Amino acid sequence: MQNTAAWQASKFITSTRQQGRWIPNQQHVYPGSWFIISVYIDLYVATIQQYARGKLLDLGAGMVPFYGMYKDNISENVCIDWANSLHANPHLDVVADLNQSFPLPDDTFDSILCSDVLEHIADPFAFMRETARVLKPGGDLMLMVPFFYWLHETPHDYYRYTEFALRKMCADNQLEVLELKAYGGYPDVLLDLLSKGLGRKKWLAGLFFRLAKALASTRMYRKLRAKTADRFPLGYCLVARKGDLISPA
Repeated sequence: MQNTAAWQASKFITSTRQQGRWIPNQQHVYPGSWFIISVYIDLYVATIQQYARGKLLDLGAGMVPFYGMYKDNISENVCIDWANSLHANPHLDVVADLNQSFPLPDDTFDSILCSDVLEHIADPFAFMRETARVLKPGGDLMLMVPFFYWLHETPHDYYRYTEFALRKMCADNQLEVLELKAYGGYPDVLLDLLSKGLGRKKWLAGLFFRLAKALASTRMYRKLRAKTADRFPLGYCLVARKGDLISPA
């Protein structure tokens, strides 16, 4: 990672009220996305802190928003992204078109993090082949993707993936699925749509976010979320291992 000393938290920050808990950075994130981040952030953090290790490839790194979550678990991180990202990329080690072969050697990384990137790849099958190629045998891929989610970073927003597509892409590349968890459910989809619509007015988005968080903490809401997550997921968080003998989840 380049310019490590200059790295600053961007999309996520740690809460001043709940020590050690990561929350959306309201100064950096579009207000309409505060709610969805509150839904997935604990799952993302738990996954990253369990599986990030050794030499890590941050794939589609951008401003490296997850660095604060994994830096204490790894020996080295290599950041790669394309030059036409909508975000500044001062920390990249490699600038490359992620739709092409990665300029990286085979079997190099102990872990790979690819968060909310796959939907922006024009050829996801080639991308997954390349991801598996540079992962060491026994190494872990952490892959997060949205499902019920609005168009973003257009025109480079191409696909949405079901859990079945994710499992097939892993199987096609000798990656064994260790975990595949949906986050969100039907009520979260509704609230996220409302949040996106109100996001242009920051004060209104802030009021809605507080109300949505209060509603999402109720027992009835959590029960409906769990009951509908398989049919109405906001997205998925997957962990897959290369060349491991553990049976797929």
